[in-house]
Amino acid sequence: MSRWLMVAVLGCGLAGCDWIWPWPEPAAPFTMQVVPTEITDSIPGQACVLLVTLENAGTAVGSTEPIRITVDAPGAYTTVEPELVLPGEMAEVIVVPGVQDPAAGPFPEEGLTISAVITGTRGGSVETVTVPVKLTSAEPDLVGAMATEIQSLFIPWLEANHPELGITWETTWMGTMVTPHILIVTHYLFFSVEWEMHVAWHVMIPPDDWARIELRRRFDETAPSLAFEISSRSADPPVAPVAVEPSDTLWR
Repeated sequence: MSRWLMVAVLGCGLAGCDWIWPWPEPAAPFTMQVVPTEITDSIPGQACVLLVTLENAGTAVGSTEPIRITVDAPGAYTTVEPELVLPGEMAEVIVVPGVQDPAAGPFPEEGLTISAVITGTRGGSVETVTVPVKLTSAEPDLVGAMATEIQSLFIPWLEANHPELGITWETTWMGTMVTPHILIVTHYLFFSVEWEMHVAWHVMIPPDDWARIELRRRFDETAPSLAFEISSRSADPPVAPVAVEPSDTLWR
């Protein structure tokens, strides 16, 4: 090494060299999937729950570093749970469209669309998925009370016959409208700490007034794994629920 090169190297070591470029963060590639890919029917105040699954990819296979999930959705209230997700695990992104400002005029007939931009970041790797959420009307939730009544038909039976699920009268639920403009069969979602319960009921006269629930274990499953049905809500004597095959539809 020449004397002048050696002096330059020593000078940098002693005095610091602001011109030395920092090393970039190492790439830690991963894949990110979000379901559903769009929501085509919602109302203000509806909790639109998006499921985010992540896996290692490429040179990051085997990495145990978590991925940070964020969401940006102007015009909506948003939460992410959890914000740091390990590969192979799941997060829930909740997008709640806000009520339109009355000063903006009447609700447009064609509806409004909110873009929920979900971003995953780890090291130098970034993945982004955009989910459009369409508000089709400005009406309030009109079926929550009925949905709670339908749910109550199943709770005591689940507590007595499936104690392993941990669903009891003491379980706390958060409810939200879903697909508000579906006719004949009405749908509603309830969320506890552990479970998502999809409640559906046939708006018909007896004996065709069936009711059904589907259960998805939160932060673990992307579709319901259990389902139970009452063949007629108004049967006398009451009809007990029976196990049925869950659908492969994630109602939102």
